[in-house]
Amino acid sequence: MFGSLTKLGLPDETLGLIKLQVRFLIISLVITAVVGLVFYLLEAIAGCKMAKSAQIKNPWLAFIPVANGWVYGTLAEKYKKKNGTKSARFGIILPVLEGIVLIETIALTIFTVISIKEITGYALDAVNTSSEMAPEQFMSLIPVIILYFALMAVAFAYAVVFFIALWRVYSSFDKSNATLYIVLSVIFTISVPIILFIIRNRKPEFDPHNNVPYFSGTFQE
Repeated sequence: MFGSLTKLGLPDETLGLIKLQVRFLIISLVITAVVGLVFYLLEAIAGCKMAKSAQIKNPWLAFIPVANGWVYGTLAEKYKKKNGTKSARFGIILPVLEGIVLIETIALTIFTVISIKEITGYALDAVNTSSEMAPEQFMSLIPVIILYFALMAVAFAYAVVFFIALWRVYSSFDKSNATLYIVLSVIFTISVPIILFIIRNRKPEFDPHNNVPYFSGTFQE
């Protein structure tokens, strides 16, 4: 793995530090992947159980990326507002936004790798020829920057819609603690799978207001 670094003729201290950093990075990535998988499974199990309680078809979709957005979105749709109307079409909006985020993330990763490779090549040539890099040699960064801001915009929209839908799910399965749950979820996103897993076995109440008409400003006799 470190053969190419050895050929660069780096000092032993520098080479040893690089090896240590690479090993630490690999271990960190493995731990992060394992923890991420555990939390993903907690959220998937919770979504599947909740979907079954709500009599939603194909609850197993909670285990599939992007499709799980449809499960939680459909759960949120069942929540009825004070006037008895259902929520927005979260079952469509969430998976669409999540799919766009996924595609843009993949595209950003690809263009970033390509850009780094090109700029690194230009930098090595500049070092070998003792010359300066030209501004146009950084042009490969343009699509990276555009994709980055596009990704941030869609990710922000997704986060807003997700937390609105999540509050409706919380309200349906544990109305008394829904506000506390959503505050914790916004501040500590990692708490979402844990909270969903805890309340998964509760009986859902999608009409917490029992369809009692709220005061609309007029009286009827």
